[in-house]
Amino acid sequence: HNKDSARYSDFRPGLFWFLTGWRPARPEKLRKYDRLIIDLTYNQLFAPAPTKQNPWRSVGCNVNTMWDIPMNKGNTASFGIGLAYRFQKVSTNGMFVRDASEQYTRYLVDSSTSTFRKSYFGTHVLALPVEFRFRSPKWQHVKFHVGASIGYRFQTFQKKWIGKTKVHDLNGYFPDENRLDYGVHIRFGIRNWALFANYSFSPHFTNKQSSQVN
Repeated sequence: HNKDSARYSDFRPGLFWFLTGWRPARPEKLRKYDRLIIDLTYNQLFAPAPTKQNPWRSVGCNVNTMWDIPMNKGNTASFGIGLAYRFQKVSTNGMFVRDASEQYTRYLVDSSTSTFRKSYFGTHVLALPVEFRFRSPKWQHVKFHVGASIGYRFQTFQKKWIGKTKVHDLNGYFPDENRLDYGVHIRFGIRNWALFANYSFSPHFTNKQSSQVN
């Protein structure tokens, strides 16, 4: 076939490059990119009380399946929409506790109890991301994605070590956990590799008396 480097490449980027559905792809069909994206993340907790995080334990991952919709003839601009699963975890020097009335949630630093050792706090989220994507021509391209997402936190969890006892707090422990998750993100990179950053605007807890954490 024609070896036009603007359309064809022997280095096929992406797991879904060969996936064309029930019929073979038309020769003139635009190539689509970034349909399966895996993000490895370092997570930072924003809280009113000072927090110290262990960077090696505050990690997570996102798995995104995206539909790439070209917006121009050369496919240097496109629109992406899809479904994402996000696992977010932070390791801090404090822990979340519910009040005696079980109406709100407070964040306490390690000095609040002499037997506290460490804790993990995290969420599992299903989200619907949308992106505007810009890339340079040809397969070995520079790319920039800017987008937003809205999702559902189907689980908020905490693991804490009090003395020698490990306690696992799941759904139901946090009386006012916020199920809604929304934020913005960007990606910048070359071909199959990119740097990723996301900021979540939604607080973890809904009660005004709770610690405002996101």
